[in-house]
Parts: sequence; C-alpha cells; structure tokens
Amino acid sequence: MDKYLLALLGEAGASGLARAYYVRYKTTHFKEAFEDEQSHWNYFRKYRRSILEKPTYYTLFIFGILTSLLGYNAVKKVIRFVETNAIRFYEKNFVIEGELKKILEEEKKHMNV
Repeated sequence: MDKYLLALLGEAGASGLARAYYVRYKTTHFKEAFEDEQSHWNYFRKYRRSILEKPTYYTLFIFGILTSLLGYNAVKKVIRFVETNAIRFYEKNFVIEGELKKILEEEKKHMNV
C-alpha cells in the first residue's frame, strides 16, 4: 500500500478519535489535538484522496466514544498506542523535514495526556 494512503487514513482515524475524546471530555487538550489531527489529515489530502477517509473517521469516532466510556486510563492507553505507532510510521517511511517535522512534534505533544 502507498505510504501516503496509509498516512491519510491514519490521520482520518486519529481525527475521529480526537473528536470523540473532545466530545466526551471537553478539554482544551482534546480540542487542540482534534484541530491538529484535522490539519494533518488535510496535509496528506494534498498527496492522496480515498473513499475510505470518512468510513475510517466515523469508525474510530465510534471506537473513541466506546473507549471513553471505559474511563480516562483507557483513553490514555489508546492515545499512547496510536501516537507511538504514528510516530514510528512517519520516522520509518518519510524524510522528516518541513511540515512533516511539525506534524511529528505535534504527535509527540498529543501523548502528554
């Protein structure tokens, strides 16, 4: 699979999760995370589009709502898992410079829940 497609779908899913957590907890951290994830999603839309974007977004939005019902500790574990794997994916598949460097810094910031 194309690395831009995987990044696009990953950011769509991360946007869904962040939105779900913001809906549930209403903190500025989750609002900022949602806005950041949306900007990352838009960045990868410049390179690739897919009909799977919206289904991925809504699937992970629902998953986020369900995990938020398990409590804040479950949310922290999901966020750390998702962000850690996103960072590894970017470092492995992309040259980290310019906009991608900013995206990577924001992904690391999101883990500080």
